[in-house]
Amino acid sequence: MRIWYQSGASLGRDPAWTEYETALKTYLNKVARPGTQVDVHGVELFSHTDDKYRYEEYFHDRQIVENAIRAEREGYDAFCVGCARDPAAVALREVVDIPVCNLLETSMHVACLLSPNFSLLAHGKPLLRRQIELVKRYGLSERFIECNSFEVTLDELQGGFRDPQVVMNPAMAVAGEAASKGVCLFVNACGCLNAIMGKYCLHEIGGIPVLDGAAVSIKMTEMLVDLKGIGVNRSKLGAFTPVPKDVLASVLTLYGSKLSEVGNERPVGLSVLSR
Repeated sequence: MRIWYQSGASLGRDPAWTEYETALKTYLNKVARPGTQVDVHGVELFSHTDDKYRYEEYFHDRQIVENAIRAEREGYDAFCVGCARDPAAVALREVVDIPVCNLLETSMHVACLLSPNFSLLAHGKPLLRRQIELVKRYGLSERFIECNSFEVTLDELQGGFRDPQVVMNPAMAVAGEAASKGVCLFVNACGCLNAIMGKYCLHEIGGIPVLDGAAVSIKMTEMLVDLKGIGVNRSKLGAFTPVPKDVLASVLTLYGSKLSEVGNERPVGLSVLSR
């Protein structure tokens, strides 16, 4: 099985993400089953404010959609999005036939199997606001308990790969609030945060368990591929109605995508992880 794991950051291009990329590859290698190959990809361009502005988000997410098309063309069995903003969640399922797994969507649904309620462990207010919108979109509001974010920038977050207390200490205030509200489980609201806690085998904060979202996403992706193999596929109705391949080709050409040029589908920001 081959899984394209898509980060929202510019892995493989910007050295600022090197520690994250290294930790992520090691982390995913631990959880993927024997016979599964996970290839970790980044995006070509990344702005640290795309979680604040929808206009920036539009340009960022187009890269992820086009990488999903690349993944399917190159024979991958599934596409796993490792960004907890769940970028382009609906569009991805329109343009490819292979299974698609989104980090936050998967984490929150699995949280409902493991706990009577959950909250989000988020490192900034703009990101948290965006993810609370997703809680509502996925129909999980009744199981969700809202707590504040802790304030650590993306740049500061990278320090957590050398010392996890850079993240854990600020997050303790959120854990205290969550405990007072009766929260039974945290969902990590950031791919980097998942990798930091995975690197140091941290599975709880302030006595509240924290869901290992990246691990859950890999296992869910494997399951979706298995289900497809026995004829269990996602619906092609409603929001998941696929774009016909000839229409997709025309759209790529109309908007000047490099994917419209046959033979020019080289992935960007690629690092390979095999088992």
